[in-house]
Formats: sequence, C-alpha cells, structure tokens
Amino acid sequence: MPDQNDALTRLVQEHVGDGRPLTIRAFAARAIDPKTGTSISKSTAGNLIQGHSIKITPEVLGAIAAGLGVDLAIVQAKAMAQYVGVVVDDPFDTDPGDDDVVVRVAHDPARGAGALPTVRAFVERPSTSG
Repeated sequence: MPDQNDALTRLVQEHVGDGRPLTIRAFAARAIDPKTGTSISKSTAGNLIQGHSIKITPEVLGAIAAGLGVDLAIVQAKAMAQYVGVVVDDPFDTDPGDDDVVVRVAHDPARGAGALPTVRAFVERPSTSG
C-alpha cells in the first residue's frame, strides 16, 4: 500500500511547482473556496508543497481544491489520509457485479478487511430491494 502520510502533499506537488502546470503564486491566487471566499496565502501554498503541516478546515480544503482544479472529495480524502491516517477505499475488493455496486469504507490502512467484520457483514448482506 502506498504511503498515506503525505497524500495531500503529493497531490499538491503533482500540480504546483517547478515544471508543473501551476506556480506557487498562481495556485495561491486560484485557491479560493467557492462557498465562503476563504483563500490560502502564498506561504500556506509553499508549506503544503514542502510537506509542512497546515491548519485544515473545510474552507481551506475547498480553497485547495479550487486552486488545483480538482474535485473537493479528492482533496478531502487526501487530507484525511495525511492528517488523520484514515483512507477511504474498498478493503474487501468487492466485485461490482452487474449492478455496479461501489464499496468505500473509511478505515485505518494498517488494518485490513479482517479487522472489519461488521462492515463485511453489511456489505455481504442479501439485498432486500425488489
């Protein structure tokens, strides 16, 4: 499993910096949360790229997503992995079958599917819909 400790840092580094689509200045200028108008500074942008901890709020994550031009859910998942140590994925490798069921569970990446028996039972329960 890839190292989750720097997931948000790596996401930002993929988009911002020398040889990337955005300069730090351009990223900071674009990084404005569309709901609240909260922005991040050039200093905060630099700290993100360098892997330094920043204060995470929903508005800051919205600003980062806007600055990168990526979906907010991606930024939220990367921040959760880096700052909380939790990933959102399918620890059971569920076959979507014909109905395209998608399973996503927030969990500690160090604990595999065997540590989630209640979740597995829920996922594998017989369908009650007609």
